[in-house]
Amino acid sequence: MWKKALWVYLAIYVLGIIAVIANGAITAINEGEFYLVSLVFPLLLFLPAGILAFRLRGKKVPVVVLLVGMLVVAVPVVGILRFNEIGIATIGKVLLFVPLLAGLIYYGYRKVFGKTV
Repeated sequence: MWKKALWVYLAIYVLGIIAVIANGAITAINEGEFYLVSLVFPLLLFLPAGILAFRLRGKKVPVVVLLVGMLVVAVPVVGILRFNEIGIATIGKVLLFVPLLAGLIYYGYRKVFGKTV
């Protein structure tokens, strides 16, 4: 049951990241300040989703890759919490990343400490 919920979440996450990339690109093009390098970090946000998708399908993922995925997700979460006032919008932004971070932590724990959780 929770695996199906994570699959639905991954679809919403990917659509959300695509919307953020499109919104940022359209805004930058309209302001005349579009640089290709500004697309690198939003594209990097697909990495943790891919890692979690591989783990949900039962594929083996090295611990180092799981840790990199956790780092890529933790950076925006910490940045959102650090530089924004705590409010409904901030909590909504963070909630986009929390299930992905929880899934990566769960699979990392299972990978390091075995199958018994």
